[in-house]
Amino acid sequence: MSKEQKEETFKITDKRLFGEDGELRDDAAGETRKEPDAARVKEHEPRYSGSAEIPPGTGARIDFPSYVLSYYTQSLVLLGEVPNPYTNKKEEDLEAARHTVDILGMLKDKTKGNLTADEDQLLESVLYEVRMKYMAKINKIKIP
Repeated sequence: MSKEQKEETFKITDKRLFGEDGELRDDAAGETRKEPDAARVKEHEPRYSGSAEIPPGTGARIDFPSYVLSYYTQSLVLLGEVPNPYTNKKEEDLEAARHTVDILGMLKDKTKGNLTADEDQLLESVLYEVRMKYMAKINKIKIP
């Protein structure tokens, strides 16, 4: 490098509030330390990892049975078996119901061999029931 060419340098400053461990960094606010606003703190909080203990205020635990049951409930609403929770009326949307049944079928295929016996039995039961109700709605079978 010749004397005429100046060496360009640059400085990288880490302005993140939290370190890799999720704790607030000591040097996060630079020389003038101020408390971060709640929205920025919320962005950087550690995410729920799915452990057995549910952090306060995070709502219901998400696991495979609750996931399957959410599709089951959705399919019952779409088949008009139970009232829509928003309108309190029984409404049918057979195309959307078929789509939900297809999703449950896909879950069964994609999770084959990866479920506990109870999870497999739940998925099998739910899938059988919603398929039969769908077939009855489109007049392919009669359910007593």
